[in-house]
Amino acid sequence: MNIQEAVKTALKEDTLICRTSAKMENMSLFGAIKPTNTYNICLLLVINNGKINKGSRWWNPTADDLTAYDWEVLKTKER
Repeated sequence: MNIQEAVKTALKEDTLICRTSAKMENMSLFGAIKPTNTYNICLLLVINNGKINKGSRWWNPTADDLTAYDWEVLKTKER
């Protein structure tokens, strides 16, 4: 799905989004985005073995990120 659809769903379900190209099968370490409408802007989170390992405010997407159609909503919070 595109990023707009992913963000709308993630906000409604209070969950995270990530690009499938950034989350390889059988890997427990990947980056995910927590979209917000707060002063934290969008949070970039490093997920390791299903738990948030590190976080950073103000995610800066690339043009490829904004135009990609490989966004997915993580069905459960990776926390």
